Parts: sequence; C-alpha cells; structure tokens
Amino acid sequence: MLKHVLKNFLKDRSQLIVFYSLSMICIITFFHLSEPANTEVFYPLSIGIFLLIIYLLVDVIRYYHTNRAIQLMLRGEFVEFHPQTEEQKAFQQLLHKITGEHTGKYNEMREQNKERLYFLSHWMHYLKTPVSVIELIISKEEKTAETAVFSEKLQQENKRLLTSIEQGLTMIRMESFENDLEVKSVDLLVSLRKVINGRKRECIYQSIFPSIEFEGTTAYVVTDSKWNEILLDQILSNAIKYSSLKSGNKKIICRIKEKENYTTLSITDEGAGIPPYDLEGVFQPFFTGENGRKFANSTGIGLYLCKKIADRLGQTITIESKVSEGTTVIIRWMTGKGPITKNETD
Repeated sequence: MLKHVLKNFLKDRSQLIVFYSLSMICIITFFHLSEPANTEVFYPLSIGIFLLIIYLLVDVIRYYHTNRAIQLMLRGEFVEFHPQTEEQKAFQQLLHKITGEHTGKYNEMREQNKERLYFLSHWMHYLKTPVSVIELIISKEEKTAETAVFSEKLQQENKRLLTSIEQGLTMIRMESFENDLEVKSVDLLVSLRKVINGRKRECIYQSIFPSIEFEGTTAYVVTDSKWNEILLDQILSNAIKYSSLKSGNKKIICRIKEKENYTTLSITDEGAGIPPYDLEGVFQPFFTGENGRKFANSTGIGLYLCKKIADRLGQTITIESKVSEGTTVIIRWMTGKGPITKNETD
C-alpha cells in the first residue's frame, strides 16, 4: 500500500520536480555567467535540493493519508476520508453531491419496484382463485366416456397454468429470499415423496413411472424445506414435460446417495435430452435452446429459478444429458444430523 501510494505521488509530482530542478540550474547558470569569478555551485544547489525535499516531505504526508483512504475504499473497506487540501475538499463535496443524487434516485426506483412487485404479487394470487375453481368444477363434474378425455386434457392445461403462476410468484419471492428462510435439517426422502405425489396425476396421464432408489430409511440434509421442495418440484416438472415428447412408457429415477459430508440426489428422465451446445445455457433466464423449438410451452424460467434457489441455499446443481436418451439433474446438499428435537432448540 505504502509503495503504491508513494509511486503515485512521485508520478503526480514529477513535473514539479523537473521544473524546480531546471529553475535551479538556470538561476545558478545566470549568476555564474554574471560573475565569472564566482565558481560556487554545490552550496546553492544543496540549499535548493534541501528546500525541495522539505516541501515534498510535507506534501507527501498530506497526500499519503488521503490517497491511502481512497485505496482502501476501492478495496471495499470502510475508512473515514479526511481531505487535507482545498482540492481534496472540493472533490469530497462533489462526491457527496453525486452520491446523494444517486442515493435519492436509487431509493425512488426501489420504492417503485416494491410497489410494482406488490401489485403483481396480488394480481397473481388473484389468478390462482379461478384456477382453483376450474379444478373444483372438473373434479365434481360427472364424467362420461365421451367427456373423460376432454376433462383430463382440461385438467392438465389448468395444472400447467397453475405451475406458471407459481413460477411467477417464486420469482417475486426471490426478491425477499432472506426474509422467508429457515435453514434446518430436513428429510430429503419425505420432501421427494411429497413432490412426486403432487405430480402423480401428470405422471399417470403421460405414462411416466417415477421411482426412488435409496437403501436407507431417512436422508437428512441441511436446507430450507419450502424452497427445497420448490426446487425439486421444478426439476420433476421439467422431467415430466420433456419426457412427454417421447411416446410409450417412460421412467423417472430418483437416486439418493449419502456421503460423509454431503448427500446427492440425481433425477434421471428418459426424455428428449439436451444437445451438448445447449447445456451451458440451460441456467440462463428465458433460455429454451433447441428443445424450446420442439416444445412450444418451454419458458426457460424453471432451471433458472432452480439455479438461483440452489445458490441461495448453498447447494450445487449440475446437468448431464444425451440427446434422445434423457437428462440427469444432480443436486448436492450438506448432510444433516437428523430431526431437531425439543431439547436441542431449548
């Protein structure tokens, strides 16, 4: 830090030092030419160099403290900035003015954004009501052989509409992720079964048979239960969606493996697969790739949300895929220590 500041100081004062040195040489030369008998050079030169050194020492003290503070602030450290010269005070005033203007604009934009998210959230919650009513009407409607297929298709489309609304609400909730977070030891097996049961109707309709491969009876991981289930549900939804592109019976295999410090879950489908050149972009927002052209309902939001949730929870998520063979999504958690008992929370 000291070396860097002194280097900048000498660079900034180089013109002054050169000009001062030339001035001294000119003055000594002038007096030497005026009085040829006077051959003294070392004495006036040493006085001039001494005075220059005194000036530079005083100047570098004022320069160092201010510029050291600036360097630390650029590194992200908090330090108090004390200007020493009128020029530095003027720059500080300008900085305060610019910061104040930008802070005001930022706060105004933040409030506007919060207002938009508030109304958008309420509007999307309002949309869930007619979706629920449609589901209720379909379930209570008497089905005949002629209307059964139609009702099933209508129910599937209604489910897709609800999934899209939930995706939108999840994106809104991501803005205040930390306010809705409770990290604890969660049984991954229970969460996975819950998510699969929630998608049971879709699996039956698409002739998809999900299964869980795990040797143990519990698989505790450190995560937030609600956000983790949103992540699992989105991955399972994608597996069902892209498996439907292929005809016949398909499988979705969920494999849980426990290590000493972490637990992994791989969800493998027998769907269309992802081309190698699309794999790098699957976590980007609104990226649909080649499958997006084949499957009109692809939004490119699901995996983006999965990546965001996994990053916020400190989990890792990766994808492996082969075209026409299927896709495997692998998630890794820190291994939990089991359920939290009442004594542990006291």
